[in-house]
This record gives sequence, C-alpha cells and structure tokens, in this order.
Amino acid sequence: MIFALTSKSRRSSPAARRRATLRHGRSPLAREKTRLVAHFRTVLAELRARDTSHLSPEQRAARAGLIAELQRYARTGRFPRNLDFPGIRMPYFVDAFGTRCAMAYLIESTGETDLVARVARTANNAFIREIEGDAALRAWLDRAGLTAAEAARIQPEYCFESKADACFCNNTGVGNVAVAEATVTAVTSGGTATVKVDVLHGDASVAMVGDTLTNVSNAGNTVGAPVLVPIHEQGAGLAVRLDANGTAEVVCGFDVPKISKQDAINAMLATTSDGEGSACSNYLAKKDAVWGESQCDGSDGGGCALTAGGSGSASPLLLGSLVLAAATFARRRRVARKRKASTQAFTNR
Repeated sequence: MIFALTSKSRRSSPAARRRATLRHGRSPLAREKTRLVAHFRTVLAELRARDTSHLSPEQRAARAGLIAELQRYARTGRFPRNLDFPGIRMPYFVDAFGTRCAMAYLIESTGETDLVARVARTANNAFIREIEGDAALRAWLDRAGLTAAEAARIQPEYCFESKADACFCNNTGVGNVAVAEATVTAVTSGGTATVKVDVLHGDASVAMVGDTLTNVSNAGNTVGAPVLVPIHEQGAGLAVRLDANGTAEVVCGFDVPKISKQDAINAMLATTSDGEGSACSNYLAKKDAVWGESQCDGSDGGGCALTAGGSGSASPLLLGSLVLAAATFARRRRVARKRKASTQAFTNR
C-alpha cells in the first residue's frame, strides 16, 4: 500500500545538516556501486581460496575462467538498478535497462543465453537458493565448478534509488518542459480531474494561463484545491497536491523533509544532471541531504542472498522487518508473495 502523506519536516540544526551532507555527500548510485564492488572483491577472494582438488580439470578451468570474468564484471561498475521495490534491496537477474547481474553475466559469458532469458522472464527477482533446483541451472553450475551456495554468495541485491527519486521525482516524471500552478475545477468518477492553469513556469508554448487541462491524475477530489501539474511532450503528468501553506504533498513511506512549492517546481523542471542520479534528485539533495539518501538506508542493510558456508537461509526480505514501519512491512509481504509466485512458475514450468 502506498500512502499519500504530507511528510513531517526534519527541523534540524545547521550543524546537523552539515553532518548529514558530509555523511551522504555521495549519491546513492555512487554508494551502491562502492558497496557492490566491495562485495565482489570479498567474494572473489573467497572463491579463489576454496579447495578445488575434488573438481575435474575441466571444472577447474571453467571455474578459473568465470572468476576472471567476475573480476572484469566488477571493474565495469555497471550493475542492475532496482526501480520497482522502494525501500527494499532486491536481486535482479536483468534490470529494465537490460543490465545483467553478476550471475546472469557469468552464465551468458558461457553461451547460455537461453537460460538467462528464461530466468529473467519467469523469476527475475528470485534468489539463487529459490531456483537452484532448476535442472538447467544445476547442470551449468556443475560444468562451471561452482556450488549453489557459491552462486548465491555471488548474487547481491540492488537498491540505487534516492529517497528523492522514490518519493517525488519518479512520480512527477522526467523531461518536463513546463509546470502549471493550477486549480481543480472538476473531478471525474474515474478519479481524474480537470484543472485551470493559473501560472505557468517553463516553456510558455505548451499552455497559457486560463487554459484547461483534462484527465489530470492525482489531483485529488476537492474542487478549488491547488495543484502543480508537470507538462511534458506527451501532455500533463501526475499532479502534485499543495496544502494550505503551499507545501507539496509527497507520496512516500519514508520520513523525508517537506518541499516548498517553488522547490517542487524547480525540481520538476530540472533537466541536467551535475552528478550521478537524476537532476530532480540532485536538486532536492542540495536543499536537504536527506533527499540524497538511498531509499534503502537504514532498512535491510543489504547483504548477500546466502553466505558462502550455506548459512543465512532466511530471506533478506524478512530481516529487520520487526523494526520497520507497518507500511513497509505490508509492502514487503506483497513483494514476497509476488516473488514466490514467479519462482513457482519458473520451477514448475
């Protein structure tokens, strides 16, 4: 369940803000890359230290080749991005951009493109231990000289998105050319609204003051309510509601600062990135370092799907759930059910 909240502001002191800026000065993307590179460095050391005397010469050669491939993969720094599970570290076999995880990369490097495509299609967010019974995967691991526990150790989870992106920027969209300050004039039974443009910021050619925008989503159901409407080449985007003080309402399950109307407009119109992450996210992070935090900071802590020794059989989706907010816990339960269904479809094909 996603809650529409006007988040409580963190009225921190200037000193506290400076400490937060120093602590979170690097973007979530940069910090996640650092975490993953460190993870692979540790895994590589563990794989190289293993006793492989029981393996055949062919298996030892295949294993050595894959260890070298894993090192090359880690050096590229190009890892999957989790855009679908806010606040949860989640494994991805192949992300929305086609980026392979380490295991998908290793399997594909041996020519098993069909296996990679099948896992990505039917169990893209499964942990290795959940699909290790698949005959094709077991056969590949055997040829590779790897155990299922080692494969699970290689597999990390991903987060990457900042709180700004998860809570605000991804909702308002990218490529906005204008933002309209508008007033709701009518509400339809389908939940959309008609609004009248009061002030226009950005490209004046896309709309004029006094124009009517129809089928605007997320504008609420109160006639006369003020909203901000991002406008891109395809039309009006998801509206941002404003409270009586002119503060933007934020759709979020995290404790994040408030956004003033002007900062909301500026963030929606941000089009260039001066660092890793979206321009919208970078703008808000400069206003308050909390916006630049990873959406997974302070939740799972991340980690691997399974330790090298085979321990840690509890799903990382359950770790730390007792200390999470009710909304996050409910979201995790839905994610677990979705992943379980996809995993069963994969194993029962």
